[in-house]
Amino acid sequence: MSGNAKGDGTQGLLHRWRAARAAARGLPTYEDLVLGNLGRMASRAALVGGPAGHLRLLWVGEAFEAWLGLAGAGVALDDLPGGLAQSLREVVGDALTIGEPVRAPCARVSGGVAYTTGMLGLPLATRGRERLVLLCLADEAARTNLLKTLFRSTRQGMVAAAALRDATGAVHDFRILALNAAAAAMLRATVETAQWQRLTTLLPHLRGSATLARLVSALDGTTGSFEGSYPRPDGSLLHLRVEIAAIGELLGVTLTDIGDLKAREASARLLFEHNPVPMWLSDETGAVLAVNDAATGHYGFPREDFLTLTASDLLAGGGPAPGGSGPSQRHRRRDGSLIDVEVFSGTIPFEGVTATLTACVDVTEQRRAEQRIAHMAHHDALTGLPNRVLFHRRLAAAAAAGTGLLCLDLDHFKLVNDTLGHPAGDALLREVAERLRACLGADGLVARLGGDEFAILSPAGRDGLLRLADRIIAALGRPFALAGQDVTIGVSIGIALAPEHGDDPDGLLRKADTALYAAKADGRRTRRLFEPAMDAALQSRRALECDLRAAIAAEALEVYYQPLVATGDLAVTGCEALLRWRHPERGFVSPGAFIPVAEETGLIAPLGEWVLRQACREAAGWPGAVRVAVNLSPAQFRTPDLVGTVARALAESGLAPSRLELEITEQVMLEESIANVAVLHRLRALGVRIAIDDFGTGYASLSYLQAFPFDKIKIDRSFTAALGREATAGAIVQAVIGLGASLGITTLAEGVETKAQLAALRRSGCGEVQGFLFSRPVPAAEIRRLVAAAAMPWMAAA
Repeated sequence: MSGNAKGDGTQGLLHRWRAARAAARGLPTYEDLVLGNLGRMASRAALVGGPAGHLRLLWVGEAFEAWLGLAGAGVALDDLPGGLAQSLREVVGDALTIGEPVRAPCARVSGGVAYTTGMLGLPLATRGRERLVLLCLADEAARTNLLKTLFRSTRQGMVAAAALRDATGAVHDFRILALNAAAAAMLRATVETAQWQRLTTLLPHLRGSATLARLVSALDGTTGSFEGSYPRPDGSLLHLRVEIAAIGELLGVTLTDIGDLKAREASARLLFEHNPVPMWLSDETGAVLAVNDAATGHYGFPREDFLTLTASDLLAGGGPAPGGSGPSQRHRRRDGSLIDVEVFSGTIPFEGVTATLTACVDVTEQRRAEQRIAHMAHHDALTGLPNRVLFHRRLAAAAAAGTGLLCLDLDHFKLVNDTLGHPAGDALLREVAERLRACLGADGLVARLGGDEFAILSPAGRDGLLRLADRIIAALGRPFALAGQDVTIGVSIGIALAPEHGDDPDGLLRKADTALYAAKADGRRTRRLFEPAMDAALQSRRALECDLRAAIAAEALEVYYQPLVATGDLAVTGCEALLRWRHPERGFVSPGAFIPVAEETGLIAPLGEWVLRQACREAAGWPGAVRVAVNLSPAQFRTPDLVGTVARALAESGLAPSRLELEITEQVMLEESIANVAVLHRLRALGVRIAIDDFGTGYASLSYLQAFPFDKIKIDRSFTAALGREATAGAIVQAVIGLGASLGITTLAEGVETKAQLAALRRSGCGEVQGFLFSRPVPAAEIRRLVAAAAMPWMAAA
């Protein structure tokens, strides 16, 4: 039960209800609590009973009946008027539900007055299906004038005024009969000071005004609303919306302060007129009602011309831009130029009508930048060709319908970059792109995948693709004018067909790459069409790579050594360290098979370092006059600490630097020659010897001998093998030996296999020889015995 029972008898009634419940160990019965027990409370009570959903007043006391305002006995609760039904149903329902006394306020309305009193509900034990609740008035009823309450509480000003007429009967003013506090506050007055005043006394400017005329006309039945601004007695400006209703000589006026709204409108107008974003207001037909300076300036129309337009007049072509009629549109300015805009609009009130406010943000430059970025994301910056991303997307679309795929790799491009510089290399790539476009025409797509790799999509059939490949080989085989000289390169091409070789884009690229790899293996400047056997060869190479990695991890490779012999006394001056791989299933794998794999996969650098450490450690146990020669790969020169690696190998092994001879190929001088020559000088500073290997092959140049003072020149075995058979070979060998002698450089001939070759080299003045005539490469244990022997086995035979 909420609230405290007052001295109205309810406290005693509650006490008796609780005592009866305790005695009955349940709800009190009608006989225990009501019959003969209510006393003076009987007049203020009523009994409610009946089945659920059909409760009615069974009997009603005199005071309770007066409060109801009707004879209530026998009346159903749902039939009670003035809101009583809902109030009493709630009290009765709560009491029956919780089985406890319930107290709540109940109100009824009559004649604009609300009568409110506290109601006590006491649940009683049921009789059969009948449910009983005793209701008692707990307080005296409070009276509330609803109209006066509303009149006082509303934030709108409310005024009742009577017309004042002159001697002619014309209305010239109004007297305020009543007003609420909100109206008095708007007039900067109080209710007491404003009541009974003339309206023009409070608002003197109304005399002879249109507003006063509207109030007068309302007496004749002209009602409605209007807005106006009026000076108040304190000088401030009052902005009002006025609504009028008349009854005879009386006016009812409702006043709504719209000062804040007017202030917001003024701010909005200021924001609109001085906004740097082009804006305009249009009506429901699209006609422009107002426009700001930013819009007239941006679109180039004078204000008076802009106000004659409709919103659709600005659309390019009389319609929306491509992409729909949404926020993105294309507009035409007065000078005919087109701009892309993002349009933002919404409805706002404007001068008494609903208007559409439109703001346009010019995104023309943004769109152009986005297009440039999109182009850059899908095109090669150097050649302007589609890049790998766009090419893969086009390949995926074309593969399903059937297409031809050509993968191209330029031959000897790196040489151009290294000898003529990167600007020349870039110029070459641009010229290659132009020649490829010319070969392909409009029917197909050419892309640069990266570096010197290109790819082509063409719908031509097998024969057409082969002819296209031949045209490309011929076109790229013609000289290119670069840096003031003609440069000749070549191209290798791999071809795959969809759907013949599959329709998966990645699978097609792999097969075209496999065919390209085969074309390179065939000697370059050729084209190969994919064949299933190529896949097997590629898989074999990948298997070899996996086995090589495993062998390196398990240190299953070996270093063999081949003697270097002085031509004079045939004594061993040194041994060349050579890598060998004895595979458990393949047997001995040729260095010509696994060294290229190591170079292509990046394994050659760690492998070369391992050979260097092994060779230095082994040579440290040889006689002091015997040197060890170790080959350095061009890849090792690209590592950041080659000099440190050599220094550590010498320090760990204890080998004297003068006993280590490092052999390099001409490729080292071609790649980053300035940087590599600097590394060679740092190696020389350690005290080691430097030899140039395979001299006379590839791109040999006397400039190498001028760029660096080599300690030894090794003549390639191809020249040695031709001695006695080709006169030119003997002349070249003689020239190289003579050049070495003049520069103070030792010369060594590789591949000596016959006594005749040895004799010829001795006559030419060659200092050292190497070859099967003396010894094949042998394991470390065998070379130890050989260099420790007093006499070499080949001495007697020679």
